[in-house]
Amino acid sequence: MALLLGLITAMALGVGDFIAGQVTKRVPTLIVVLYAQVFGAFIMVPTAIISGHSLTFSAVIWGLLAGVSLGIGFMLYFRSLSLGKMGVVSSLTGILSAIIPVFTGLLIGERPGAGALFAVVLIVFAITFITKKEAGSQTPVKSNTAVLAQAALAGILIGLFFVFLHIPGARESMWTVSFAMTGSFLPVAAILFYRRADIYRVSKNAWGYILANGFLQTFATITYVLGVNIGLMSIVALAGALSPLFTVICARVIINERLNKTQIAGFVLALTGVALLVVSS
Repeated sequence: MALLLGLITAMALGVGDFIAGQVTKRVPTLIVVLYAQVFGAFIMVPTAIISGHSLTFSAVIWGLLAGVSLGIGFMLYFRSLSLGKMGVVSSLTGILSAIIPVFTGLLIGERPGAGALFAVVLIVFAITFITKKEAGSQTPVKSNTAVLAQAALAGILIGLFFVFLHIPGARESMWTVSFAMTGSFLPVAAILFYRRADIYRVSKNAWGYILANGFLQTFATITYVLGVNIGLMSIVALAGALSPLFTVICARVIINERLNKTQIAGFVLALTGVALLVVSS
C-alpha cells in the first residue's frame, strides 16, 4: 500500500508538472508557483481541521522548513532550466531529489532489502533517460559549473522537502502538509515583492491550469505523507520521484509529443524498477 501511495504521488506530481509546463508558456513561472502553492495552503487548512490531527510545534516547524525547501528548490530548478541544457539539469535535479530521501532513510535505519536497493539503481537511471530530450530540441544558453550547482542544490532541497515531511508523527501529518504548502509560497512571494512584479495580470483561461496544478501538488504531498506513515521513506520517496514518467506520458497522449529511444529505455527501466519494488515489498 505504501508503494502504491508513492506511485500515486508520482502520478499527481507528474500530471501537475505537465499542466504547469503548459500554463507557464503564457504566465511567468514564479507567478504560477505562487498562486498554485497559495491555493494548496488554502485547501489544506480545512483538510487539516477535518482530519482531527494535532497542531503541534513540530508540525509547524518541519512543515515550514519543508515548504521553504520546496519553494527555493523550485526557483533554482526553473532558473537552471532556463540557463543550461534541459536534459542535464532535469536529470541532475531529479536524481538528487530521489537519492536524498533514500540515503536519509538508510541513515536512520531503514533496510529495504537487496532487491529494493537494486530497484533504486534502475529508477535513478530511468529518471536520467526519461528526462533526456532529443539533441535538436534543446536550446541551451550556457552550461557551466554555476548552472549545474544550482540544479544540484535544487535537487537537494526538493529531496529535503520529502525528508522534512517525514519527521513529524502520523497524527500531525495533515498540519505538516498545511504548513509545507504555506512555506512553499513564502520565498516565491518574497522574490516577486522584491522585483515589484505585477502578480495580478493573469488571464482568465490560465486560472484553471494554475489551480489544478496547486491541487495536484497538494494531493501528491498528502499521499506521500500517508505513504511514509505506513511504509519506508526510502521506498515511498523513490516511487514519488518517478513523476517525470507521468509528465512524459501526458505529453505523449495530450499533445502528441514523440518519445525518443532513450526515453523508451527509461520507461522500461522504470517499470522494471517498480516491479522489483513490488516483489521486494
